[in-house]
Amino acid sequence: PVERTGVPYELLTPTGAAILTTLAEGFVGPLILKAESVGYGVGSRDIPELPNLLRVQIGQREESYRHDRTAVLETNIDDMNPELYGYLMEKLFEEGALDVYFTSVAMKKERPGVLVSVLAPPESISRIAEVLFRETTTLGLRVSYVDRLKLQRSEKTVRTPWGPVRVKLAGGWASPEYEDCVRIAREKKVPLREVYRAAQRAAEGGKG
Repeated sequence: PVERTGVPYELLTPTGAAILTTLAEGFVGPLILKAESVGYGVGSRDIPELPNLLRVQIGQREESYRHDRTAVLETNIDDMNPELYGYLMEKLFEEGALDVYFTSVAMKKERPGVLVSVLAPPESISRIAEVLFRETTTLGLRVSYVDRLKLQRSEKTVRTPWGPVRVKLAGGWASPEYEDCVRIAREKKVPLREVYRAAQRAAEGGKG
């Protein structure tokens, strides 16, 4: 990532940028590290705005979560047929949205409206924006970027009395896959909640 500052000097040389892009696999944002070694380098130029030094830390990651950067696209709508929102959500997920949610809001002139919020990878902004402009009545969008923290997660398949169910594991809890549970409930004619409970018990008991 590149950040503009008010310092009227070159803070990163082309050689330094080349070294970083060669050695680094990517940018993951702030990390909680158990430092193993720390190195400092001091430049010769006197910069009043900030210390002219570079610090590099080498260590092991300690956090139990992952970090990434996500784009948020939002727009307020007060003149669209409510029946169209379900289809809008489907199209947004098809174009790579990570999450989509609608919030009831009060608009100007005391009109009720809907805040459409979409979380998406930064590289999919143009596709998401195209869907919003095509499928809604909005005339403009707001785009911002947020840091996202996610628990380390894994997936396994567990056995239930009616068949296998995929389960997501994270932070000490188990979440059965909705589609698998619904499919079994329909095929076996059993309550959906019972399928959920059976899958959770199997996951927590280490059966899978």
